Amino acid sequence: MNKFYSPFQPTLTQAGLHQLGLGMQTKEPCEALKGIVHSYLQITAEKQTLYPVMPDGTQAIYISPQGAMIGGAQIESRDIPLLQAGEYFGIWFYPGALRHLFFLNLSEISNQLVDEKYFQCPRFQRLYAEIYEYKDFYDRARVCESWVLGKFSRKPATGFDHALSIIYQSLGGERVVSIADKVGWSSRHLNRQFIEHTGLSTKAFSQIIRAQSLCKQLYLKPTNSMKVSMELGYYDQSHLIKEFKKYFKLTPSEFINQYMSDFYNR
Repeated sequence: MNKFYSPFQPTLTQAGLHQLGLGMQTKEPCEALKGIVHSYLQITAEKQTLYPVMPDGTQAIYISPQGAMIGGAQIESRDIPLLQAGEYFGIWFYPGALRHLFFLNLSEISNQLVDEKYFQCPRFQRLYAEIYEYKDFYDRARVCESWVLGKFSRKPATGFDHALSIIYQSLGGERVVSIADKVGWSSRHLNRQFIEHTGLSTKAFSQIIRAQSLCKQLYLKPTNSMKVSMELGYYDQSHLIKEFKKYFKLTPSEFINQYMSDFYNR
């Protein structure tokens, strides 16, 4: 799935990190976890700050010296408070990937941050302490990867994986009924699978992927927003503004003015 989808977080661009006074280190997963783990990353904060996160359909584990939190799929932008200067670690998973580690219904934690008890995994409840025994980022990543590999059991590809590929390749533009036809499932069954494995309905997930695509294009081509939006299937300006604001709490123009001119001016 990583061949088709690259989630976009403006905070993690070079200019975004600079504006917030953040440093970042990242590491790709081992070959066995490609398409499961997007990356291991460490954010270094110089002071107390907010860490903006935009909806992208993924799940993440946020780790600090005080403990760990699991983030379900977001349906709107969120500011995560970093309460003090220091190093914050994370494991960023692709959409639907946690089913290869745990038997979970992610609809239970949509748009939420829950603590480490959610996983019912004794080692995970100690993981933050194990990580901060080490000073080096790559040692910390190694500890996390060991934990993930210990839980990992790749499931055979199903219609859900096929549906994810269709959504990624269409940039969220494929209709739900068409996706269901192509994978050989009913729309209702497809929707149940998406709600369980991503925490989002098929339609909501597709809309987020499309909005993500628009964000990336606005970042690259901020002066050509309407042309880009029409190419992605937004049929008029009202439709574009309504859907974009639903997920990102900003209109596209506000996004460009706020983020492109200051936050992400390259």
